[in-house]
Amino acid sequence: MSVFEMAERYYPRLWSDARLEALVKAGRLTTQEVEAVRGNKQAERG
Repeated sequence: MSVFEMAERYYPRLWSDARLEALVKAGRLTTQEVEAVRGNKQAERG
């Protein structure tokens, strides 16, 4: 499972925004991937 797939699965229940930002700084996620994860969760709630 990729980091992106884990982010989709665990955000926001187990992974916070700070965790996603840390992964961007570490080069494990792109800002576009973070935006996609956040957008997908907002769409599910919406």
